[in-house]
Amino acid sequence: MRDTEVTAPRSVRSLVRSLWRSGLFVALLLAAAVDCRLRRPKIGAEGAVWIHGWCRRIVGALGFECGVEGVMPTGGAVVSNHLSYLDILLYSSVQPFVMVAKTEVRGWPLLGWLTAQAGTVYVERGGRPKTYPAVNAAMAEAYRSGLPVLFFPEGTTTDGAGVLAFRRGLFHSVLSGGIALRTAALRYTLDSHGVNGDATVGEDVCWWGDMEFVSHMFRFLGLRGLRARIRFGEEIVERADRFVLSEGAQAVVAEMYEELGGGVGARLGWEHDAKLVEAL
Repeated sequence: MRDTEVTAPRSVRSLVRSLWRSGLFVALLLAAAVDCRLRRPKIGAEGAVWIHGWCRRIVGALGFECGVEGVMPTGGAVVSNHLSYLDILLYSSVQPFVMVAKTEVRGWPLLGWLTAQAGTVYVERGGRPKTYPAVNAAMAEAYRSGLPVLFFPEGTTTDGAGVLAFRRGLFHSVLSGGIALRTAALRYTLDSHGVNGDATVGEDVCWWGDMEFVSHMFRFLGLRGLRARIRFGEEIVERADRFVLSEGAQAVVAEMYEELGGGVGARLGWEHDAKLVEAL
């Protein structure tokens, strides 16, 4: 009886949080869409800087904490592990990036249109050789934007149990363009002490497999005490071919991901924003 009395109010509070945050999230996306229509940022670097500001607002409004370690990249390519649709939002809140995403994202209502404003490169998952020239051309244009280009070489999201082997396709554009490659790792944690019931990072924060998007996001928005830690690593210098480059990058990302399992990263500040905008 005691467990029921404790659990019921917690479920009600979680439902209220989900409803409130869902409404807030939609309102912020609509506000961003209106702002985009008014400001009309150019698609590409200017759009990425613009959407960075909105991602920062959204992350702050939803109450997520994000800690950042290492030196943030200023250009080139960056590769990271991939856990959720939330990854793009968080990375974009840290600093402007040109993102690489699966083609399905382009068709998402409102979100797809907004990501397109930042010059996002859309890649067909499991694309055949006939798609390579168009992808390589799009990646080359993204590198010319002057912003770091972020992609997720695992090719899919995971439950966070580890870092999958990296697919090598996009590494071709890194090598052929002589692009510097940096690594990054992202990890999520949830408050303990029962405030989230039996929720776990693997099932309620990470989005993978055949999880349904809307129901997962609604449940996710009801969680409390979500924290993310991002660590940026050094440049990968061993790059004899894309096999060597991808395997070396995966090993570094996997190691950083494991290390993020403990300790606390520095709270994120935005002092660098003015310099970024000025430089662009």
